[in-house]
Amino acid sequence: MIHTVSFQLMLILILFSQTEGDHKTKQLEITAGHVFPLECDQFLQEDTEVSWSWGQKQNSDEHNLPAGVRLRNQSLWFFPAQPSHSGNYSCNFRHKGRKEETVVNIVISVANRTCPSVKRFSFRLTKGINQFLNCNCGHISKILNLGADFRVTWMKDCSPLPWKEFIHQFLSVNESDGGEYTCLVNFTHERNWYTAAQTLTVSVVPGSVPQNPAVVKPHQQETHTVKLGVRHELNCRVFVGLGEDDSEPTIPFWLVNGIYSEDIAESIVTGDVNCTTVDNTKYCERKLTILEVQTKFLHIPFMCFITNSKDTSNGTVTLVPPSQSELYCGVGLLVAYTVVVLGLLVFHFFKVDLVLAYRKLSPCLKTLSDGKLYDAYVSYLHGSDQSKCSATAFALDVLPEVLEDHFGYKLFISGRDDLPGAAVPDVIAETVGKSRRLIIILTSQAFTKPTNSAMVGLLQEMSAEHVSINNNKTAIDPAVSCPAGTYGLSWGPYEWWMGLYDALVKEGLQVILVQVGAKVDDAQLPESLRYICCTQGVLHWKQEYLTKPDAKFWKQLRYRMPLVKKAK
Repeated sequence: MIHTVSFQLMLILILFSQTEGDHKTKQLEITAGHVFPLECDQFLQEDTEVSWSWGQKQNSDEHNLPAGVRLRNQSLWFFPAQPSHSGNYSCNFRHKGRKEETVVNIVISVANRTCPSVKRFSFRLTKGINQFLNCNCGHISKILNLGADFRVTWMKDCSPLPWKEFIHQFLSVNESDGGEYTCLVNFTHERNWYTAAQTLTVSVVPGSVPQNPAVVKPHQQETHTVKLGVRHELNCRVFVGLGEDDSEPTIPFWLVNGIYSEDIAESIVTGDVNCTTVDNTKYCERKLTILEVQTKFLHIPFMCFITNSKDTSNGTVTLVPPSQSELYCGVGLLVAYTVVVLGLLVFHFFKVDLVLAYRKLSPCLKTLSDGKLYDAYVSYLHGSDQSKCSATAFALDVLPEVLEDHFGYKLFISGRDDLPGAAVPDVIAETVGKSRRLIIILTSQAFTKPTNSAMVGLLQEMSAEHVSINNNKTAIDPAVSCPAGTYGLSWGPYEWWMGLYDALVKEGLQVILVQVGAKVDDAQLPESLRYICCTQGVLHWKQEYLTKPDAKFWKQLRYRMPLVKKAK
C-alpha cells in the first residue's frame, strides 16, 4: 500500500514537472556539418507569435544567437550545425488572440556521424507489390524551398546506394528491403553548397497483392460531339480487382489537358468515387460534369487515370463541335471530287497536247522496233477532176512537207514511191504490211464505180474476204465479178481494201481518215469505214492549215501517228 502511494505521488510530480506553466522538454541530436531547421512545433499556424532564446539569453535577436544559427520563418536554422551549437534552446509561442503561452525547451546535441540519428519517419512497405520511398518529407521539404540546384544520394544502413533521385521505387518489395535509409541532399544557397540529410526507418509487412487496374470507359481514344453552351457529363469506369480486397486504395481521377480536374473550379465539377462489386469483381466510377461547354474545352484531352503499385491505365475523351467531323469529311470529298473533275477536264481538252509534250520531253520513250519500214502508208484517189486534184495535192505536197520535212516521219505515198514495173497487187499488199498506219484521204468522189479497166482488174484479183469486209458478205460482190453491171458496191483505191482488211480482221494496222474538200456522204461509205468514222473520227483538212504546223489539225494527226525518232 505504501509502495503504491509512493508510485502515484512520483508520477504526479513527474507530470507536474513536465506540464507546469505549459512547459515541454525535448531532446534532439543532429549531425555536425548538416543544415537542419529546428521547429518549435510542427503544427504551428502562420499567425502564431514565436520567440526563441539560447542558453540564458531571453530574446530571439539573431545577434544573440550562435554563429551559423539563423532565424527564418519561426524556425532556427543551423547553417550548418557545429559542435559549439550544442546546448539548451527555448521556444515561446502563443496563438493569436490568446493569452496562454507555451514554452518548449529543446536540448540540442551536435554529434559527428556518418548517418544522422534523427529518425522522425517510419515507412511500412507491403511485401510483394511495387512501392515508393520518398525523401521529400519532414525538414527536407523545407530544404527544397531554399536552393536551386540539388544532388541526391542514398545510403542503406550507412552503406552507399546507386540511387540519384528523390523518390525510389521498390519493385516487388521483399524482406531484404527493410532497414535504415538515409538520403543526403546537397544544395546551393546564397552561392554556397550545403548538405542536409534524413534517415527513414523502413519495415516490410505482409499483405495481399493488388491487381492491375484497367480503365473500362472511356476507351484509349474517344471523341464526343458536343454543342457549345450545353451541359455535358463524362463517366470514368475502372476495373479495380477481384473480391473486396482493399490492401491498396485504387482511386480514379480526371486530368483536363494535364491539370487535375479538382484544380479547375470554373465550369467543371468532379464527382465522388462510387465503387460496386459485381460477380466478385470490383469496379469504381467517377463522373466529370462540364456545366457549360466552352471553346477552350474543345480539342483537348480529358483523361481518366488510375494507378496503383502494380500498373497504370488511362482513357481519353476529346470534345469536338457537332459539324466538325462532317465538315472535314465533306470538305475532303469536295476537294477530291474537284481534283478528279478538273483532272478529267484538263485531260479531255488537252489530251493531245499532253501526249505530244510527253513524247517530246520524256527520255524513256523509244521508237518501235517492229521491223516495219514506214510510219504511214498514204492512200488517195487519183484523178484529174477538181476534187481528186485537191486530194493529190494534199497527199504529194502538203503531207510530205509537214510530216516528213518538219516532224521527221517516213511516209510511203501511193503515186510517188511506187516502183515501175512491179506487180501492183503484190507491191500494195507488201507495202501496207510494212507500214504502222494507213492514212486514207477521203473526197466526195472517192466512192464511185471504177471507170478504168486497170482498177476493175485489180478489184477482180482481190480475195473474197478482202472485199466482204465492206458489206459483211462472204463472197465476191457481183459488182467486182461483173464490172459492167449496175450493182451498188461503193468503190475506192485498192490499198484501202487491203488496209481495212489488216485493220479490222488482222488488227495489225491503225487507220487515219482525212477528209479533203467537200464533206463525204456517210451513206456512200462502206460499213468498215463508217465503223472507223464512229470510233476514231475523221480529220478535216482546211487550206489555212498549210502554213501552221502547230495547228489543231496537225496536232490531231501527229497524236494518231506513231512515235517518231527525231523531229527535224
